[in-house]
Amino acid sequence: MTWFRPENLKFPEIWYSFEAKDPDIGNIVKYRVQDIPEDRFKEVEHLMETIFNRDEVSCRAIDAVNNQQFNTIRSSIVKITLSQKISLICFKEGSDEICGINLLEILEKESEEKNFQNPNQVKTDLRKVADFIKRKADPFNKYNVDKYISAVGLIVIPKYRGLNLATEILKARVPLCRGLGIKLTGTVFTGPASQKAAQKAGFVNDYEARYADFEDSEPYVKFPNIACETIKFMTLRIME
Repeated sequence: MTWFRPENLKFPEIWYSFEAKDPDIGNIVKYRVQDIPEDRFKEVEHLMETIFNRDEVSCRAIDAVNNQQFNTIRSSIVKITLSQKISLICFKEGSDEICGINLLEILEKESEEKNFQNPNQVKTDLRKVADFIKRKADPFNKYNVDKYISAVGLIVIPKYRGLNLATEILKARVPLCRGLGIKLTGTVFTGPASQKAAQKAGFVNDYEARYADFEDSEPYVKFPNIACETIKFMTLRIME
């Protein structure tokens, strides 16, 4: 990782606000999406280890929550991602209860090329698949950028699901990108719920592959009983 958040950029910053139903009272209330404060990092790490690994479709297919090797590697990735200080968290107005999170990272062309070519790097099966999808989508060359905002996880807490929060959290990447001077965001979306949310937020499909094909061809990863058919790399260009 070579990119660091500019020191002159306020942290934590509120990037986006919207209105949605409050699951506790049923009324429409305000929500905000902001940088994850450092004092919430440990809580976010726990949510990734539990809710994300349990509910995300590809993690569920490989029983990630009970895979110690996966969790060790994944925990390291989450910590590194949080250290870039651009990940997002969603709160309901007047509450510090977490409604959703989106762990974000800056990917740079030179660093990613070295990552793809490193034969000694230990990778989980999910990382192998994500790298394969990103190589095929090739956002650096397709959009002529040297860096873009990617993600390593999107969670809406179960209590807040069905309220369209995933789409709103994804929309917050637009002002975040503008604040950082980034012209593109792109992510591997693994299942139909996140893919639908991304489409509603304005993302377009750049590359799509079938999970079933990975067992017999690159990256040679099996997803037993995967609950969806395809995985997609989707992008959103940030217009001036």
